[in-house]
Amino acid sequence: MSRRPERSARDKLLRGVYAVGWRVAARIPEPVAETLCRVGARLTTTFGSRAPVASALGTWRHNVSVLIGRPCPDDLVRRGVASYLRTFYQVLALARWSREQIHRRVALINDDALRAALTGPGAVVVLPHSGNWDLAGAFACLDLRPVSTVAEELGDGEFAAFTAFREGLGMEVIAHTDPAALPKLITAVRDGRLVCLLGDRDLPGTGLPVIWPLPGDPVITTMPAGPAVVARRTGAALIPAVTRFRGTGLEVVLGPPVTHRPGRDGLVAMTQQVCDFFAAELPRQPEDWHMFQPFFPAAAAAPTGTVAPA
Repeated sequence: MSRRPERSARDKLLRGVYAVGWRVAARIPEPVAETLCRVGARLTTTFGSRAPVASALGTWRHNVSVLIGRPCPDDLVRRGVASYLRTFYQVLALARWSREQIHRRVALINDDALRAALTGPGAVVVLPHSGNWDLAGAFACLDLRPVSTVAEELGDGEFAAFTAFREGLGMEVIAHTDPAALPKLITAVRDGRLVCLLGDRDLPGTGLPVIWPLPGDPVITTMPAGPAVVARRTGAALIPAVTRFRGTGLEVVLGPPVTHRPGRDGLVAMTQQVCDFFAAELPRQPEDWHMFQPFFPAAAAAPTGTVAPA
């Protein structure tokens, strides 16, 4: 069956937009880009009344309100949008940054266990959608090992553009819809690659139940089992991490390796340990958590005065 003409036109347009962006973004001075991100965030939060934008902002506000246990103020929403725009700018500029430019922007915190694992059984690093994981991945390819990762397969144009971009940085990119994704990740670990996976959002809706500790009552949600499965089947260390912006750079905070445990209950316990680390670190800089999709269940009570997800 042939693809719809409007879909093909959209994919072609997206590829063209990203191609131009990757040529132009690196030429924009960072102070100018930071100003544009702040202005863009203010305009988005002030005038973003169209349904898709308003829905995304309402969902983000709810997620962060539940995360921090208090109403999410407007200035935090603006900082959240500015952080997201900053990530997007950096992704477009990153393709043309030099090795030195990447190195001076990234700081690894508590990386001894990760480096030790890479000389032995290998490592699976699991991150939330926070900060700039593409910059962290580019740094890892330069400083640690080539990275293998899984990416959400969106429109063909967007997926193709971002796959080519990440492969240019040294990453192997596997679509989340690829039925051979798990065997490919296991092979990557055994080949000495560093597997980095986003592990907060449960894309297929088949994840494991975890109890997210909160300032108020804890909330039961789900997180993907993939990182724990890959680590356990290969014997690799499972290490949670959170990336967040610090000044003009990026801080990658690594947690202690997760204890391997057998059986399904073991997978739940391993994923719970990852959840606990995310829950402890994300509230330290909630504006960098780019979770514009529903995360906490609808029944999760947001503090009084917040906006529930649209």
